[in-house]
Amino acid sequence: MTVHHHSGVPARQPWATRGQLIFFPSIMLLLLIGILVGGQSLRQQIQTQDKSLELNLVRGVHDFNQLQREVNRLRLQLVHSHSTNTKDFTLQLKITQSRFTIIQRHFLSRSLDTQVSTIKDHLVRSWLSLKPDLKQWQQEPTNTKVQSRIIDQLEKLELDINQVSLLNQRQQWQEYQSRIQRHSHSLQLLSIITILFCGFTLLVGYSLVQFMRTRQHLLETVEQLATIDDVTQIANRRHFNAVFIQEWERMLREQSCLSLLLCDVDCFKAYNDHYGHQAGDSCLFQIAQTIHSCMRRPSDFAARYGGEEFVIILPHTQLSGAQAQASVIQENLQKLALAHAESIISDYVTISIGIASGIPQLELDSHQIIEQADKALYQAKAQGRNRSCSSEF
Repeated sequence: MTVHHHSGVPARQPWATRGQLIFFPSIMLLLLIGILVGGQSLRQQIQTQDKSLELNLVRGVHDFNQLQREVNRLRLQLVHSHSTNTKDFTLQLKITQSRFTIIQRHFLSRSLDTQVSTIKDHLVRSWLSLKPDLKQWQQEPTNTKVQSRIIDQLEKLELDINQVSLLNQRQQWQEYQSRIQRHSHSLQLLSIITILFCGFTLLVGYSLVQFMRTRQHLLETVEQLATIDDVTQIANRRHFNAVFIQEWERMLREQSCLSLLLCDVDCFKAYNDHYGHQAGDSCLFQIAQTIHSCMRRPSDFAARYGGEEFVIILPHTQLSGAQAQASVIQENLQKLALAHAESIISDYVTISIGIASGIPQLELDSHQIIEQADKALYQAKAQGRNRSCSSEF
């Protein structure tokens, strides 16, 4: 069956549904922006840490090289003690000590593996064991025995420094590589989370859109059920009331003619008694579809008024046009030729039509045109049915 809608009444817009459709993507978008911002912050933090590790690695290499250079200078000054000034030796000793202090601070800020820690401790002990001999030699520059012992120890110290430097570089490089790998895993995890979130958002968004479409379809179905007559599948009395008030006010503003046709099936009670209520419903449906098929303009409107009565609204239609429309409806119903054995008028189903037409005025009540159409219908029945009578207001 075809369901007919009247174009003059706009469907209610589901603003709440639209609001929900906007709200969910907004939340998802904000969460996605939060993930992207967090990811950018993580990347910046990783870059900062990488630069810090690179700087520590370069600084460690530089500090060990400097320490090895200062120890070598100190040893050379002892080798060439005959040309070395005591003041220069004391200054070089202070510089070497400061380099050892820098190296110790460098180690204190890091966790060392066992091998590096053992050699570092040996290095510090070797330097501390040298201090008494260095002090003694400063007091006795001619003591060749002490001088020779210090030179041997400084040579070993240089070797130890070189070994610690290599091991330290190796450990720092391993730490750097490990940190880079962890950072890579973090970024990969963030990328996976972002992809999964986007996929989840699309899935939930699609599900929500489908839900909203289903909900909207149900709302339209409910609205249709509220405005469409079950038996005839055209507009019901409730829908007619809304459309009639709307058209009355529109014709009042435009000062244009409005016509109303009130139709009643002749001898319908006898039809129901003879053929049964199911056949009566089928008869009403065919009459309604016939009437509706006669509507030529989008603004023309037909509805079931109640029982076996139908009503037609014809905006911008004068009395002559309404009478012509009534004739067309009766002619089409005659062509339909629905048998009616109990009719006192004809062998077929017929209808009587009352017409009211005029230009709405402020002093008039919209219900007056319905009363006039009803009076015209009563007059058509009184004159023998299967005809139309009309009046102007």
